[in-house]
Amino acid sequence: MSDAGNEIKAFKTWWSALAAEQAKAPPSLTEQRSTFDIIHGAVPLPEGCEVTPLVSDSVRGELIVPKHADRTKALLYHHGGGFTFGSALSHRHMVARIAEAAGVVAFNMDYRLAPEHAFPAALDDAMEDYRYVLSQGFAASRIVVAGESAGGNLTASLLLALRDNELELPAAAYLLSPWLDLAQQGDSYEVRREYDPMITREALDFCATAYCGELSVKNPYISPLKADLYGLPPIFIQVGTDEVLLSDSLEFTRSAALAGLDVRLHVWPDMVHAWLLFHSALPTAGLQAIKEAGEWIASQLGAPAKP
Repeated sequence: MSDAGNEIKAFKTWWSALAAEQAKAPPSLTEQRSTFDIIHGAVPLPEGCEVTPLVSDSVRGELIVPKHADRTKALLYHHGGGFTFGSALSHRHMVARIAEAAGVVAFNMDYRLAPEHAFPAALDDAMEDYRYVLSQGFAASRIVVAGESAGGNLTASLLLALRDNELELPAAAYLLSPWLDLAQQGDSYEVRREYDPMITREALDFCATAYCGELSVKNPYISPLKADLYGLPPIFIQVGTDEVLLSDSLEFTRSAALAGLDVRLHVWPDMVHAWLLFHSALPTAGLQAIKEAGEWIASQLGAPAKP
């Protein structure tokens, strides 16, 4: 078995054991948020990365500047976590590595979480974040927007909102394991269920209810898979075969292509949900995928990727 194969096998075994243990005494949402931040916030950043909190009344997050980054080009990143947990802290290490690989700076952003703040709070925050990056002197053509899981949903919704409000669109968008259909209607929700050690329908149902409130999951700003995708910029999607969200990426890519978009999809065999976030445990596939994402982002901005 390859290094990547051994790593993912061990990771799935560990995760399944962890899930079984937590099922005996499920943590509260507050505990889940805290634990996630503590564990992922402890992962080291690339050498030479500078992290500066953003001082603004309108946004919450941080500026990440990798060593040798082109400070005229930016990645605007919104984290995943089912709209209910996750933060700039938990995703700092991954965003820093993607930014380093792309040779750009990153705006790693927080947004209001559900159920305390249901839709459209997160999308409103993402819109404000984009305006903030523009206000810092970055041209729209020098910005790539990105996110994973629920953050991928938020990124796609941000593109739709910018387009529909006739605002200037960013150069491109990068989506990692995006959750794009909160109705969970794709084939993979059943076909790949036994292969996915990380995500359950019960968890998705909780997150969807928390985020939607009284609104329909068919709202295209809530489930971008339901939207007409005309006029959007180039999009790159990475997803694993062993995640129940696989259909979202497959169908979104199909819709994007039929809408005439420049869209690229890479389905990684055996990979689990948002595996780049777990690059410390999955260094082979995780770091390869980060490098791939960085190179694509750099190509969209005309910036040289890190060797």
